[in-house]
Amino acid sequence: MTRKILPKFVYLDRGYLRFIRRARGQSIMMKEEYGSPEFWEHYNMLLRGREPVPAKRNFEALIWSYYDSEAFKKLKPRTKSDYRKYIEHIRLIWGQKDPAKVEPHHVYELHRANSERWRQANYLVQVMIVLMNHARLIGFLRKEHGNPAKGIPLFKQQSEGWEPWPDDIRAEFEEVATSRARLVYELCIGTGQRIGDVLSIRWSHLQNGAYDCTQGKTDKELWIPLTDRLKAYLATVEKKGLTVVTDASGRPVRYRTVAEEMRKVKGKMQHPEASKYVTHGPRKNATIELYRAGCDDEMVKAVTGAQVSRCWKKYGGKVRQRELATRAQEARNKMEQNRAGT
Repeated sequence: MTRKILPKFVYLDRGYLRFIRRARGQSIMMKEEYGSPEFWEHYNMLLRGREPVPAKRNFEALIWSYYDSEAFKKLKPRTKSDYRKYIEHIRLIWGQKDPAKVEPHHVYELHRANSERWRQANYLVQVMIVLMNHARLIGFLRKEHGNPAKGIPLFKQQSEGWEPWPDDIRAEFEEVATSRARLVYELCIGTGQRIGDVLSIRWSHLQNGAYDCTQGKTDKELWIPLTDRLKAYLATVEKKGLTVVTDASGRPVRYRTVAEEMRKVKGKMQHPEASKYVTHGPRKNATIELYRAGCDDEMVKAVTGAQVSRCWKKYGGKVRQRELATRAQEARNKMEQNRAGT
């Protein structure tokens, strides 16, 4: 049996058939024989809507209940997509397991089994916490059970976070980048925003030399004056659509499309380490430039929208420490000079 002869939304899954309709959050195993009346009856029911949630207490039922909850519906589209990816992994391994029988050591083992990808392993635990909280709300867990996913020690970040792009990387990228990749780069540097927010910038958001926006991840409202460099660059950009960054037809583009385009640009660069610097790096460059210009934490927060504590630890800690130490020692030198002159 090949994919070409299967009806829409039906896929082969390790010898079985699965109905997958991501827009509705459906991922359902079809155990009926392909082409049988029972198969088509089940298939047509799934096309009309979601399969009834089974009464049995298992992760399959828990997941459908969570997908129907207001908590899930209120998530940002990108967060929903990320949650679904990890929830489907949990469904795959524990679909028929009773949530009440999950103990901390089970979650710990799940976490350790994914240790080679520490970020994904940590996300799995975080999603488990959300699912098990929902299990308590719908009566799948009793209060005395607690949340077995809470308290699992997460893997520590294996680096200091995204690295800023060095000057030589930036110089070569600016020279060889495609027009759209360069535009995204300039917007990230100039506004200090995440690439997801940069891609949603509309020309109408740019008024009187400033960018008026609401961050997609935090819902934080920001008003950011544009740098002279960004103003000059935007003056050279053709307005093809509502958004500043578009495809050839003037339509908005997806994050993955632009990220892949920027990866290809870096892959063709002469610098041997170009590929290791990720698309999020220019946001860190913007933060560091603010600190080097003498901005304090609140000023940096006003531009980037980042929390001061995170900004200090992840982006500007070393740079800010050096700037403060330099200013402190200069003050001492000045004091000594004044004392010697008296």
